[in-house]
Amino acid sequence: MLVEITKVGREERPCVTSLDVAQTFGKSHQHVLRDVRSLECSDEFRLSNFGQSSYVNAQGKNQPMVVMTRDGFTLLVMGYNGKLAMKFKEA
Repeated sequence: MLVEITKVGREERPCVTSLDVAQTFGKSHQHVLRDVRSLECSDEFRLSNFGQSSYVNAQGKNQPMVVMTRDGFTLLVMGYNGKLAMKFKEA
């Protein structure tokens, strides 16, 4: 998974994208986006830890993606199942 330092608000923080999460956990990107949207966290947490962005797909079209902080990533993947998700939870 690619972790990048991204400016979130006024701070620089380590972040990953929803594309990274989908690839790492073997999920469809659209399902990761759905999972982020369905999190029942506060608006304050959502605004601080999930940023809307976009990428250009193989057909040259802009597609949505989410950039998330470590805290946002942790909240998201705690709901995932499977060996890799369990490995993360144990760590």
